[in-house]
Amino acid sequence: MATLLQLQNGSKAFGSKLLFDTANFAVNEGSHVGVIGPNGAGKTTLFKTLIGETPLDQGEIIRSKSLRLGYLSQHDQWQAGETVEAYLERASTMPIWEVKGLASGLGITDEYYEREIASLSGGYRMRIKLLALLGQQPNLMLLDEPTNYLDLETLMVLENFLQGYEGAFLLISHDREFLRRTTDHILEVEAGDITSYPGNID
Repeated sequence: MATLLQLQNGSKAFGSKLLFDTANFAVNEGSHVGVIGPNGAGKTTLFKTLIGETPLDQGEIIRSKSLRLGYLSQHDQWQAGETVEAYLERASTMPIWEVKGLASGLGITDEYYEREIASLSGGYRMRIKLLALLGQQPNLMLLDEPTNYLDLETLMVLENFLQGYEGAFLLISHDREFLRRTTDHILEVEAGDITSYPGNID
């Protein structure tokens, strides 16, 4: 199985705090990886180094030529007054009709496209963000705390989607039960180290 992304001897500090030091791990095609660790350990910073937003202090990130990286951040990226359809057209690389073809798997029906994103519930905003991410056709998704503040229905939609997702993803979450049901590898960020474990969180 081909390697999509690899961190080699990566080190990163935040102020005087060393987040990780000479860390190594790889993400292969189709891997579903849960990222765990205490608050402030550096999980989000790790994601920002992988997407190139924040540089490493030392080390190297090796990206496969076939890598198509997509990032689902905790922050919203739409504009004031923007409708669902306008946001999807702006944020996706696929034609809008193809993006809409993916929407049923996330429980998004036609009635939502003309609505302003700001008027939607937190659960549906998350679904729209995920649909826009899929519209970028990534083969590796980085998902930063996607389960935060979700209603139970959207949590189940997200869980079912991730269980059937054929691409690879890294998923930051404190929800151990959610990780148990959606991931097949664990990456632990803690005390200046990053440790990879095969299997789910158990």
